[in-house]
Amino acid sequence: MNNSYIDEIKKIFKLEDIKLLKEQVNKYHPYEVSETLMELSFDERKRIYKIFDATEISEFVSFLDMEEILILFDEMIPKYIVNIIQNFEIDDAVDVIQALPDKEQAGYLKLMDAKHRDNIKDLLQYKEDTAGSIMTTEYIEISEKDNVEKAMKKLINQAVDAETINILYVVDELDILKGTLSLREMILARKGQLIKDIMNQRIISVRTSMDQEDVAEIFKDYDFTSIPVVDNLNRMLGIITIDDIVDVIEEEAVQDYSRLAGISDVEIDSETETIWLSAKKRIPWLLLLSIFGFFTTTIISQFEGTLAAIPTIALFMPMILGMAGNTGTQALAVTVRGLNNGEFDEKYGIRKHLLRELGTGLVNGLLIGIILFGVTYLFLMMTNNPDALRITEVVSLSILASLTFSTLLGAVMPIVINSFKIDPAIASGPFVTMLNDILALSVYFTLATVLLMNTL
Repeated sequence: MNNSYIDEIKKIFKLEDIKLLKEQVNKYHPYEVSETLMELSFDERKRIYKIFDATEISEFVSFLDMEEILILFDEMIPKYIVNIIQNFEIDDAVDVIQALPDKEQAGYLKLMDAKHRDNIKDLLQYKEDTAGSIMTTEYIEISEKDNVEKAMKKLINQAVDAETINILYVVDELDILKGTLSLREMILARKGQLIKDIMNQRIISVRTSMDQEDVAEIFKDYDFTSIPVVDNLNRMLGIITIDDIVDVIEEEAVQDYSRLAGISDVEIDSETETIWLSAKKRIPWLLLLSIFGFFTTTIISQFEGTLAAIPTIALFMPMILGMAGNTGTQALAVTVRGLNNGEFDEKYGIRKHLLRELGTGLVNGLLIGIILFGVTYLFLMMTNNPDALRITEVVSLSILASLTFSTLLGAVMPIVINSFKIDPAIASGPFVTMLNDILALSVYFTLATVLLMNTL
């Protein structure tokens, strides 16, 4: 990406003419200005805070990541921070408050006006990672009894504060959601028509307690840009917009990547992350995997006689282990992706997937086994090994068996874990690799013992 705009905005920020400075900055997208803010020195940003009031600066700050927002807040006075938060969309304001240290949250809420404070407190009650925690209460609401003219007036009055005006939500006198109406349908409606006669009565809504990942699935399936959030009595509480779902998808992807990598948290704050914190995030999985490592050691110890009699077979252990681990991890990644996309909701889908992965492992094992048969045999012949042919047979058969069963194992494990309502990404890459190591070594040494030791 070309970031030349950063240097351009930096030059503008140095202008002495404040009016000209603001005029020039406003020609750029707020995102570009926000990127530039993070490139300035502390003293340069202090000057910007004096030039732009909280309302103006909030438009830039809203495009930053939460970590960057908190960095800027450390440079500002509390009242300025509160005014910035109050200019955010309500759901974004809640996210910022939740990101602040617990001991500071009450202080900032106390400085807010009653309307913002009450709205934020209402949303703070919902459990994290649920629909209620990411919804906004700023939407267009009209009554089913309104005619088009009255509804249009309500739309105009509410549009200033609403996060989106593309969809209007229709409720009755008890605030129960009855339907929706697009802005286009409103504009094209005939004068005097009642909203209840033209609204869309088939509604897709979510409860406040629904997991945000499930909400994201609905957005993807229906190609929504927003969705209403209701309580158990179907009363309208808020909406979730597509920008929040994009954040959810990114957040969940980061979490899944962390788990696949065997890390409790993949995000690193270069300013605050210490060696100890980094180690603490990774050590639980490493300790667990080290325990499984003893099983690998135990397997090798059971075949010390085979290794002592035919030490050449040790040369091919890394290759077999590496290939088994890689093919298992590939199958794991494909399966986790399928589970997240809802591809295996029926038994038929699971059966079809497992058969496909088993077939893939078998084909890969055959092809790789044939190729390695030639390579391994030539290598052993060059070293004048008298057991070249038999060792080659063991290596090729081990590759065939290991790749076939490791692929199947990588596909089965996340499905089994998911059946217990546990995130399938927890079946991490290192975990699958370790199990595949145990499987591959068992196959390799068993074949070596049966096919080689009996002929000595």
